[in-house]
Amino acid sequence: MVKVSGLRAFPLIVFGLAYFVVCAGTLRLTRFDGGVAFLWIATALLTARLTTLPVRQWAGPLAVCSLASITATSLWGFGPAMAVPFAIINMLEAAIGATLLHRLAPRRPVLDSNRWLVNFVIATGVVAPLISAWLAAAIIALGAGQPPLKNAVNWYSGHALGTLTFMPIFMLVMRGDAARLIKRMDRSRLAEFCVLMALVSILCYLSFGQNRAPLLFLPMLPMVLATFRGGALAAAASIVILALIGGALTLHGHGPIAQIDAPIGTRMQFLQLYIACVMLTILPASAELQQRTNLFRKLRESEARYRLLTENSTDIVVNLDRTGRLQFVSASVKQISGFDPEELVGRPASALVQPDSAAQARAAFRRTIAEPDRTHVDEFRVAIGQGDIRWFEVQSHAVKDEAGHVTGVVSAIRDVSHRKAREESLARAALTDPLTGLANRRGLDEELKQRLSSGSGGCLALFDLDHFKRINDTHGHAAGDEVLRRFAALARASVRAQDLVARVGGEEFAVVLPDATISQATLVCDRLRRAISGTDLRVEHGLISVTVSGGVAPYLRDQSAEEVLRAADQALYRAKHAGRDQLALAA
Repeated sequence: MVKVSGLRAFPLIVFGLAYFVVCAGTLRLTRFDGGVAFLWIATALLTARLTTLPVRQWAGPLAVCSLASITATSLWGFGPAMAVPFAIINMLEAAIGATLLHRLAPRRPVLDSNRWLVNFVIATGVVAPLISAWLAAAIIALGAGQPPLKNAVNWYSGHALGTLTFMPIFMLVMRGDAARLIKRMDRSRLAEFCVLMALVSILCYLSFGQNRAPLLFLPMLPMVLATFRGGALAAAASIVILALIGGALTLHGHGPIAQIDAPIGTRMQFLQLYIACVMLTILPASAELQQRTNLFRKLRESEARYRLLTENSTDIVVNLDRTGRLQFVSASVKQISGFDPEELVGRPASALVQPDSAAQARAAFRRTIAEPDRTHVDEFRVAIGQGDIRWFEVQSHAVKDEAGHVTGVVSAIRDVSHRKAREESLARAALTDPLTGLANRRGLDEELKQRLSSGSGGCLALFDLDHFKRINDTHGHAAGDEVLRRFAALARASVRAQDLVARVGGEEFAVVLPDATISQATLVCDRLRRAISGTDLRVEHGLISVTVSGGVAPYLRDQSAEEVLRAADQALYRAKHAGRDQLALAA
């Protein structure tokens, strides 16, 4: 026995009464020749309710609707003897439809896409009524001796059409979507919605209220307009209006369908076919419009975020087509280079770099197109403004369409002239590692001592490439050198312009992060660690996957360089012995 609390009892009773009224109405009005009802709306009401509840709360609605079904069938259907089996079949049909819809389209808005519509039709318009139709036909054949095929067809068509026609509007109302959509409308939109619904009602009445001309096409005009202007709510409401007005007038002998020389059951089946055709025209259009509306909304949001980033970023963001011509240049180019973005659009990007770097730029672009799943980092010299030459670092990634075809390249460009000047100064003082172009151990010591003596705090990070000896032994020293160079390039791309990356020796590297807190340094270093682990190096014999371990230590003015290095080295030791490919902080 189902126990219902006092707070829930009243809504359940109201819902059960509504189900009973719908059952009684369809049985009284659409049951002909002692057979099943030609239109059944009650299943749409119950299935819509079940889709709004978790399965554990289905018992209450199923119980009250079972009682309502038994009562209605006993009074106006096949009588008390068959009322219980029919109630079980009706409840089973609703449960099957709701279960399938839960699985095929969980928590999806009504009519939000054609995929939802297809799943809705399969679940509630095909599978559920098909199962219940054969069960009901078997019960009728056994209990009333009527032919099963005819009743199965009538049951299926009545239940499937009733559910597909009325369930969308029931779902919109029960989920609260209808109320939310109406609340979002301003006065003009609400007035337009009311006018469209009135227009649909008037033309439906004009089409079915006269017997002179076959005007069944006439309601389609305002229904299509209502779908385009009012969305899912207007589309679902229009179909319900058509079914109610068309069905009522046809039952009373009015309209083109009522003039067909056939029994009333045949006329109602033709009306069902007509409503089904209208529904299969309107609902897919509504779903497609809703899907495009959602897509345009996401595009607007994405464009707003992209514009916010590009307009407030100190980096230059550009888009290039497949030929290498600039399609978009962010406004920051004016501040950095002195060029107007409009002047650059349409020009080949390689024409902006110095002649000695043009071939390198074209090769980098072709490499980005050829390897679209990687981020490529390159540096070029560019003449800006009054002919001043600056160095720019370019991080590029290919852009692909839905089919996976490369349509262009997006690049983030950063002025690294200060860093290049510092690197050149270090090279002149023999402070640069010849393999990677980074500062060597001597350069690191001088940089760290300078930072400690300046009084500003910061952090030092030490990195060690995991299992580097194995790479040398397996792929050769040339491959090992390429791994070191790749780490150096990714490290430079991952840190700030004021940070220093150094090769301490062998496979060990250091990063000095002045004015960085331990949390900021951890974010930067973890970004570098993830960039290394997500990059595969192509060598002659295949791909090399590399990971790196790191230790991070803060430094203060009163510390010595040896103390800071020792603290970072101890943190690195803990990271390596904790499993590698991770960071550890100084204790």
